[in-house]
Amino acid sequence: MNRRSALRALLSAPALPMLAACATGSPAPPRPEPLRVTGTVAYRERIALDPSAEIVVQLLDVSRMDVAATVLAEQRIRADGRQVPIGFELEVDPSRVDPRMRYTVSARILQDGRLLFVTDRAYPVLTYREGNTASLMLTRVER
Repeated sequence: MNRRSALRALLSAPALPMLAACATGSPAPPRPEPLRVTGTVAYRERIALDPSAEIVVQLLDVSRMDVAATVLAEQRIRADGRQVPIGFELEVDPSRVDPRMRYTVSARILQDGRLLFVTDRAYPVLTYREGNTASLMLTRVER
């Protein structure tokens, strides 16, 4: 090995670990676990749900007055022969939940686009010590 090659090898050796570190980069920070809101949807009437009925459950930010609620999460459940109570699970990124705000869960049951049942009261969750479960009792919509 001549002097020039030895010098080149000597100067490039310390740079190799730095280049390797730059190439791999630091690992991305782990994502926080999503918040889960769970519960059931039911109604009092003794009416069987049609298998084609669809249950729509939403987690809403209802903090702002005179403004439509913001939907943070939604689950659509096909009845497929199941009857109430029917369970649901909504997931939301914790960074979207502000402890100063108010959140509720609402639901509706549709059949062929026609509204059959709907929540008619607030079911608060997540903040102000409300927890993360809700048992929703829907009211029949009169035709």
